[in-house]
Amino acid sequence: MEQTYFPTLFYVTALLLIQYCCMQASLAINSAATNITTDQSALLALKARIDSYNPNNVLANNWSTNAPICNWIGISCGSRHHRVTVLNLAHMRLEGTIPSHLGNLSFLVNLIMRNNSFHGSLPPELARLHRLRVLHFGSNKLNGEIPSWIGLLTRLQSLFLNANSFTGSMPSMIFNLSSLRILNLQSNKLSGRLTDKFDNLPNLLAILADENEFHGAVPSTLYNCKQLQILSLYLNNFSGRLPPQIGNLTMLTQLFLGYNNLEGAIPREIGNLQNLKNLSLIHNNFEGPIPLEIFNISTIQMISMPMNRLSGHLPSNIGLFLPNLHQLYLGQNQLSGPIPNSITNASQLTELYLTKNSFSGLIPKSLGNLRHLQVLNLPVNNLTVDSSELSNLFFDLSNCIYLKSLDLSNNPLNVIFPSSIGNLSTSLQRFILENCKIKGNIPTDIGKFNNLNTLALDNNELTGSLPATLGKLYKLQVLYLDYNKLEGPMPSSICHLKSLFELYLDDNKLSGHIPTCINNLTFLRRLGFSFNQLSSTIPLSLWSLTDLLEVNLSSNSFSGSLSWKIEDMKVLIKLDISRNQLSGGMPSFSLKDMVYLSLARNQLEGSIPESFGKMVSLVHLDLSHNNLSGEIPKSLEALQYLKFLNVSFNRLQGEIPIEGPFVNLSAASFLSNDALCGAPKLQVAPCKEVHHHQRILMYVLPIVGLTILVTFFVIVRKRWRKVNVIKSQVVEELSPLATWKRISHLELQQATEGFNPDNLIGKGSFGFVYKGTLSDGMDVAIKVLNLEVEGAFKSFDIECLVLRNIRHRNLVKIISACSSMNFKAFVLEYMPNGNLETWLYNRCLTMLQRLNIMTNIAAALEYLHYGLSAPIIHCDLKPSNVLLDAEMVAHVADFGIAKLLDDGDSLTRTMTLASMGYMAPEYGSEGIISTRGDAYSYGILLMEIFTRKKPTDDMFSGEITLKSWVEESLPLSTNKVVDTNLLRNKRDYAAMEGCLSSVMRLALNCCADSPEERMDMKTVSVTLNKIKSKFLQDTE
Repeated sequence: MEQTYFPTLFYVTALLLIQYCCMQASLAINSAATNITTDQSALLALKARIDSYNPNNVLANNWSTNAPICNWIGISCGSRHHRVTVLNLAHMRLEGTIPSHLGNLSFLVNLIMRNNSFHGSLPPELARLHRLRVLHFGSNKLNGEIPSWIGLLTRLQSLFLNANSFTGSMPSMIFNLSSLRILNLQSNKLSGRLTDKFDNLPNLLAILADENEFHGAVPSTLYNCKQLQILSLYLNNFSGRLPPQIGNLTMLTQLFLGYNNLEGAIPREIGNLQNLKNLSLIHNNFEGPIPLEIFNISTIQMISMPMNRLSGHLPSNIGLFLPNLHQLYLGQNQLSGPIPNSITNASQLTELYLTKNSFSGLIPKSLGNLRHLQVLNLPVNNLTVDSSELSNLFFDLSNCIYLKSLDLSNNPLNVIFPSSIGNLSTSLQRFILENCKIKGNIPTDIGKFNNLNTLALDNNELTGSLPATLGKLYKLQVLYLDYNKLEGPMPSSICHLKSLFELYLDDNKLSGHIPTCINNLTFLRRLGFSFNQLSSTIPLSLWSLTDLLEVNLSSNSFSGSLSWKIEDMKVLIKLDISRNQLSGGMPSFSLKDMVYLSLARNQLEGSIPESFGKMVSLVHLDLSHNNLSGEIPKSLEALQYLKFLNVSFNRLQGEIPIEGPFVNLSAASFLSNDALCGAPKLQVAPCKEVHHHQRILMYVLPIVGLTILVTFFVIVRKRWRKVNVIKSQVVEELSPLATWKRISHLELQQATEGFNPDNLIGKGSFGFVYKGTLSDGMDVAIKVLNLEVEGAFKSFDIECLVLRNIRHRNLVKIISACSSMNFKAFVLEYMPNGNLETWLYNRCLTMLQRLNIMTNIAAALEYLHYGLSAPIIHCDLKPSNVLLDAEMVAHVADFGIAKLLDDGDSLTRTMTLASMGYMAPEYGSEGIISTRGDAYSYGILLMEIFTRKKPTDDMFSGEITLKSWVEESLPLSTNKVVDTNLLRNKRDYAAMEGCLSSVMRLALNCCADSPEERMDMKTVSVTLNKIKSKFLQDTE
């Protein structure tokens, strides 16, 4: 019996255990199925809230109930509970709002939604995600206040809310997140004071709160975060002193506190930060000496403290403990004493800026030991050289074979210019010795420096003649030799400087004539030859430089008459030819941008042209000391900005105008014109009173004459219409364009004088553009397609299809079209200022003009991508396809290879190639085009506008591109790549530099290699407007 009992009992027990385990497994499976269904519902709610601009429409095709949720793109599940633990949709170009259902993903650990276009606010239901460790919503369009419920996510380690539009103050509950390691709030609109509760964040590694509007003191408890490695608070309004406790942050590698209002002494305890690599305190109100301890941080690579009120001497052993220092920026302070020789022990130094201080003593010869030195800028100090020998310094610096910038200007060097400077590095691009009391001749071997773009030797005591070898400086853009004692003629070799932008030779003893080849300098914008002994006539070739902005030829001995070709210089702002011997009549011209005009002290005669009243920007007009006669034109009353007028010492007569600027003028403006009459305050004779019947005739006769003229015009017009009943076929193939004004082929021929080459204003891949004047007097641009070119017919059809649908102030406006089998043309709004390429490379654009133009272009692309039922992709954005109207407003043009996307599509393919250098990588390699391809082209264009370098420039070859060149300059060396003309205004230098840095960062965000990582044009437009607004605020 016993042998039978035990086996039976064993089998029964085993059976019960198996049954129990099966029941538990069944319950677990049912529970998991229920939970994963909850997760699936939450994700499908998110999918329903967003519109995907991903080229593959990833969510629509991938997030399907036919596939397991854990196989969906961007989803990871845990192996233990089979629940969603990671939701990562970064760089997917998603746009929409965040649904509350995401709060049901109760096992979620990482929520990463960066680099999309989510907008609105974060729903409070996300507070239920108690397992969350990473919350990343950086680079979206979220707004409102940062929600306080984030403080309930007690396991959170990384919080990224950067590059959004959050406003208000930081909620104090966030400082309860004791596990938090990274807090990134960069580039928002946050304000108020930072809550002083950082001691609750003992594990914090990085806080980035730059580019906000925080104010008040830097929180004292921040210095208790002993693990902190990155502290970035620049571009805020923090004030007060930096306390000694900053030295407690011994793990810091990056400390950025620039562009705030911090004051007081720099704490010596910063020297405790022995892991520090970058220290930036630029543009604050720090004062007193620089603590010696900072120069003992052996790990440091950059020290940046310009634009403060620092004083005292540099330590005598500076450099001994800085083996890794690359950049030292101490400009625009009040530092004094000598530059220590020991600085050369910082052997890795590449950039040394000590600009605008009070340093004195000898410039150390040992600087030549800095073999890696690229920039040596020591201007505006009291430095000298040894034994009045500049040649020794240049010889020592010959070891610096990478030297690109040497600026010793505004130092009392008081030396003779060495006869040879050829030992200096031929890599030199900027050579500036202005106002240094230098004597002697300009050495002939100056021509060896064929990479020079700036040569400034002005305000010295140089003698002798201009060496012909200057003509070898083919890359030279700026030449300042004014205020010296140079003599002799101008060498004709100066005409070889075809890149020259500014040429100043004022206040010397130059003689002879201006070389007739001066018209070779087609990039020239500013020219100064005043106060010399130049004679002969002003060459006509000078007036063919129609992009000149400023011309000063005053105080010479020029003779002859003024050329009527001045009228062609449409962008001229300043013209001074006073104190010469010009004679003859005054030519009629009306330059709308002219601000300053002086023709005083010549022998000009005749009347003042009525056309001067059309120079609406004029502020200063001096015509005194000539032989002018006739009346002062009443048209001058329209010059609302005129502040200075002098017509004294002429032979003018009649009544002085009384309106407009004449209201505020005094007798000094009209001296010694005996026949003038007017108000007693002008100290001229009173005007004779006009009789009553004469007054009536003055009003009646013009009205009668006008009536007769109108009647005659109506009769002629009726007859003309009868004669021209038969018209050429017009717009027959363009039924969508029936609302356009009808214009025939014959009318276009008449408008362009038979398509005269003299009226040709542009050429494109599919044809030519002519300027024409229609019968009603309207100036237009006529784009005539060359139908022999392959694709011309298709280009015409595409442009018709695009132009009929678009209406935006920053897109070119079409007036009409003319089409037949043998002739196709568009009639477009005429843009008097031509295209952007011409302005960028042949004229001068200010910082604000460039910002305005790029803002206009961004608005146009945003409209094309999002303002229509079906997006339009331009596909060929470049400077020559951007036109500028009379007000310098930009209009995007040339839609010959544009693509229209069907509703819902986000990309298409094409075999048509855009312009090299501007097309996105996926466009050239795979023919894939999307709105993000236009964003890429915009980013390249943005870099080009502010660097004045084409992406196809010869300097870009191999791995070096315009994009990589700009990328390497950020964040600290933007001034190396931008157009040098933008940083000439020293008063607004800091604002310019900050703005340009932001612009370049934006450009790089547009030019990411992956389309998914690029900004869309909505975000670009908003960001650039923010940058522009801040620039305007900083330069008020």
